Amino acid sequence: GTRKVIGTDLMVHCPLPGSQIPAVVERGEVAVMRTPRSRENGVALITILLVVVIATVLGVAMVRDQNMTILQARNFFSQSQAKQYALGGEELARQILWEDFQGELKKDHLLEAWADPEMQFDFEEGEVRIQIDDMQARLNVNSLASTSSTGVQARDRFINLFAEVGIDPVHVDRIADWIDADTNVRPMGAEDFEYLGMDRPYRTSGQMMVDITELRLLLDMDREKYLQLLPYVTALPDPETELNINTAEGTVLQTVSNELPLEIALQLAAIRDESEGFNTVTEFLQLPEVAGMGISEQGLGVQSAFFEVRATATFQGRFSYLTSIVQRDLIDGSTRVIYRNYSKKILPIVKTGEDEDEVEDNSDG
Repeated sequence: GTRKVIGTDLMVHCPLPGSQIPAVVERGEVAVMRTPRSRENGVALITILLVVVIATVLGVAMVRDQNMTILQARNFFSQSQAKQYALGGEELARQILWEDFQGELKKDHLLEAWADPEMQFDFEEGEVRIQIDDMQARLNVNSLASTSSTGVQARDRFINLFAEVGIDPVHVDRIADWIDADTNVRPMGAEDFEYLGMDRPYRTSGQMMVDITELRLLLDMDREKYLQLLPYVTALPDPETELNINTAEGTVLQTVSNELPLEIALQLAAIRDESEGFNTVTEFLQLPEVAGMGISEQGLGVQSAFFEVRATATFQGRFSYLTSIVQRDLIDGSTRVIYRNYSKKILPIVKTGEDEDEVEDNSDG
């Protein structure tokens, strides 16, 4: 039946007893059916929307993680490839040194192909830069461990070098005490007792230096002194290595005699480079500038066996740095790598004179 409520326009249709027809409330022409099934449909819709949102969030997160994994794998591949190119640069340097040995004149000088400071090799998506330095152009700190006359000559040369760069010569004895296996203190040296009394105690090495950075461990050897010495010294495994007079710069060349001024040594280095070096040590000692100084040929040479190879490789924007020490056999010219370091960042060559001023002007701009 139907009931009409007086004063309103509501009309309620009441179902007959026992009827399954739901009640309907009408207001004007709009009818709303209030049933349990409609409420269930609303809950189901909200649940579906939540599931869609969660699936979307999970999908975005999965895609993001996958992209990150792909990027990491790509970077790892590029870095590994750059490392392999750096190793290739090292191998190329070994080949250059081997070919240099095949020449008729058994000497090494700074006008040879291996001494080119700007060797660059381009390839697809990258490049390799190589720089080869003669390690026997520097004074070998391990020569101070020699018990022969070489050790005596090495000490005199180090004293001359320290005096030239303005460093206290006491460090010469401290280097020797650091290397030797005994605990006997030289007149100006330092052994375990002095190092064990420091705030951070440690002992001397008791063996030859493996890397020149060990100089920083010497007593009172600060960073400033170390950087002053770094261009002129090295640590080679053979204490009997000769100083190559064809590649040593003026500051090192003047250490062969305490009577040789730096200005004359620089002039000799300039004359040497113009004539592709000296063929023999005797030829050098016969020069008017050094004749009569009593310089011994022992410990001097014109050929080198140890070279430092610095390779910088670039591949797809990734860089790899490799510093290697290559030993070349002076009998057959074969080479072998005795030291590798991937942690040394290789800085670009700084130009001097007018070119340097141009670089500074460009950097300011």
